[in-house]
Amino acid sequence: MIKYVLIDLDGTILDFSKGERNAFKETINKFLSIDLNEDDIKKFSEINEYYFNEYHKKNMTRDEFHYKRFDEIFKYLGKYSDPITADSYYMELLKYQANPFDDVYEALEYLSKKYNLYIASNGITSIQKKRLEVASLINYFKELYVSNEITYNKPEKEFFDYVFKDINDYNKDSYVIIGDRLDTDILGGINAGIHTIYLNRSNIFDSNIKSEFEIKTFDEIKNIL
Repeated sequence: MIKYVLIDLDGTILDFSKGERNAFKETINKFLSIDLNEDDIKKFSEINEYYFNEYHKKNMTRDEFHYKRFDEIFKYLGKYSDPITADSYYMELLKYQANPFDDVYEALEYLSKKYNLYIASNGITSIQKKRLEVASLINYFKELYVSNEITYNKPEKEFFDYVFKDINDYNKDSYVIIGDRLDTDILGGINAGIHTIYLNRSNIFDSNIKSEFEIKTFDEIKNIL
């Protein structure tokens, strides 16, 4: 019987792509004062995704991640500024980029009346908490489990072991994770031995990672839980 619902944040209940886009444009405007085109914005998103994944695979330190993404995009744009200063500015802007998907509020209201809800996120606690506050979503959640505090990342089993210990319930049948990424959320749930619900907003599949359930929109969760 499900008691605890672990919910990913970015791409699941908040539109990270929109927030990333807005924060990046404002950062470039401040530090380089150039007009960006769609290819420039797409390039930063690709760079950001690549280095974020490298960091969470422990192939680089957090400091290297924060430096490299802006170092590379500055080189791509052909104008240069200090990557660390720009990254700090970008991160501060990102705190206030809270863009919930339209299907989130009603579904969270429904879930919160039946289950204990928790955020399970690869990210930085201060940023994720502020974004939930800005979006008026923070009160739906009993606790935020974020990788920088836990020191393990989804899909590592240790991330979920920390959650089980903190909640003080080791009955894995009582847990389900909802997330938009097969490689972190769903694989993490599989590694931990809990129920999984794949929110497949982008119609992405991987024959090697099979979720227990799949939905296309967040509010379809009411058909499962």
